[in-house]
Amino acid sequence: MTDTHVTKRPLTLLGLGDMGTALARAWLTAGHPVTVWNRTAAKAAALAPHGARVASDPAAAVAANGLVVLCLLDDASIAAVLDGVDLTGKDLVNLTTGTPAEGRARARWAEERGARFVDAGIMGTPTMIGTPG
Repeated sequence: MTDTHVTKRPLTLLGLGDMGTALARAWLTAGHPVTVWNRTAAKAAALAPHGARVASDPAAAVAANGLVVLCLLDDASIAAVLDGVDLTGKDLVNLTTGTPAEGRARARWAEERGARFVDAGIMGTPTMIGTPG
């Protein structure tokens, strides 16, 4: 007999602009436990009825899960949001728009804080997220 049970990995999402909100909704629809945080608390609160856990601040959001997805305005926003947050042992996936040089510098920054870092990109629009190709 084959075990077909798939565990949905919990994740944290920081940043709920149009793209971040689309990502959160897609992951929630797929059954992933998602913790969210946004500077504008109402954007995070709007996802609570859909099953999202709303964190009170970035530190609480990061502490909630090992996988942390960043979908913020720019590289400076990452530094501001994660300033003083314990990143030890975390997997950071950066979907924030930036340059290759910023990605390399942010990877070094994350490593110095005990985190693993992947700089990624999204090739689509928010309306394309979570829809059949």
